[in-house]
Amino acid sequence: MERDNNLFYDCSSLRETLGIRQRAETGWLQNALGNPDIRVVSVAINDSGIYKRLLGNISGLPPFIDVRLRHRTGVHEESIIVWVPLAWNDRFMGTGGGGTGTGGEQYITRPDNTSRGQTLPKALLNGFACASTDAGNGKKQWAVEKGVFDWERYENWRSRSTHEMSLIGRHVTELLHDRPVKYSYFHGGSGGGRQALVEVQEWPEDYDGVWASCPAIHWPKFLLESYWPLAVMNDLKHTLTAKKLLQATKAVHDSAGGEDAYYRLQERVSFDPFRLAGHDGFTEKDAQVVQALWEGPRRANGDFLWYGFRPGVPFWNVGIPIGAFYYQLFTGRPRPFFLSRHHLCWVTEDERFRSYDMSRSDYERLFDQSIEKFASSMADQADLSAFHERGGKLLIDHGTADPLIPVDGTLDYWQRVKNKDAFLRLYITPGDGHGDCRWHGPGLTESTGMRALMNWVERGAAPEVLPTLRVNRKHEILERGSAETYRGRN
Repeated sequence: MERDNNLFYDCSSLRETLGIRQRAETGWLQNALGNPDIRVVSVAINDSGIYKRLLGNISGLPPFIDVRLRHRTGVHEESIIVWVPLAWNDRFMGTGGGGTGTGGEQYITRPDNTSRGQTLPKALLNGFACASTDAGNGKKQWAVEKGVFDWERYENWRSRSTHEMSLIGRHVTELLHDRPVKYSYFHGGSGGGRQALVEVQEWPEDYDGVWASCPAIHWPKFLLESYWPLAVMNDLKHTLTAKKLLQATKAVHDSAGGEDAYYRLQERVSFDPFRLAGHDGFTEKDAQVVQALWEGPRRANGDFLWYGFRPGVPFWNVGIPIGAFYYQLFTGRPRPFFLSRHHLCWVTEDERFRSYDMSRSDYERLFDQSIEKFASSMADQADLSAFHERGGKLLIDHGTADPLIPVDGTLDYWQRVKNKDAFLRLYITPGDGHGDCRWHGPGLTESTGMRALMNWVERGAAPEVLPTLRVNRKHEILERGSAETYRGRN
């Protein structure tokens, strides 16, 4: 199955580093690190080929050293996991998380080539030393407690912990192998994609090659998107049903020549939902709601706030709380994505925040508060000259049918980056979804993207066209395609 094609580096010639087993000892490593803010919790050699976990063991791993550390960031401590192969390829891989998580134990998952985002097992299989951190934030809602916002935890999540993980992970690796890291890479998707771009923007010396997939940048803007449907429907006193929204979506597909044709288009499809009014029970108010959702959040005077999901993109769900928003199964009421509610808990400093009766004026006020309070989490700095000047290379990919993060936000960022042709390649993949190859169109696999990034960093071969594929739930290949470097709209 395609999920098992996880190798992108040939490890056949690698040999165990002499003396590394003797150095794999807790006391030795603690003394060698020489940092009172870093506590080595454990150092263990794993020769079994198996990593045991509650959700099913991960097998087929090469011999490695599992290092667990605690790093003090102020009041809090973060956990850092570093996996170091005994036979090393002289490279380091930083890994990310998702949403309000930056990594940690829950992100040690079975390797899957069709799921974008590096993990410790994937990196280890390819001979990389690698690291992950939980930023000291173990819970999904860690930022607000008893009406007080924890700015230290926020800064850990936003930037600091990923940087510290990178420095400490490399240092541990070099101490154990007694030689320097030759190349460093980072790949994360969604929230991990946000981490990737923050590394490039704020810590340009950390990595030689970075890959950001469907990045959750513009965090304080796009996360409020989940409340926009509620605000529009509340103001109009009209609930657009899931059936009517699907009806409008299918009409867009038909206007493009059918579903298959629609999911092969890279550009936005223009469609007037008022064409549907008066047909098959679709009303003027239905059209008003649909138009507002496709346009995206606007002020009362019509001024742009942020991008909506493109006409035809299925960005909602029924019963399953995944998507920009979802409909409750029995009541049919629209409800926001849980991360959006978490973020508004941050904005209001109220861990019990719900506000399902939000109006458009409420939305506008909270949007402005979100930007004012959390501008530092935008991760949209366009001047990447420091990363470029040191020779860094950056890949970004985003699917047009992503149901969680509007693709036009990533395009907005790409448009603003300076001198991008020298160090940045963007791939906009038609019909591709959020972070894997199991949606409506083919996307990049992990091995494809990493090979391209490594060839660019280490051989100077800038990637232009990359192969893509789409798989079913059994991870069997349904379709092959290709993604060209995005050059902008004609």
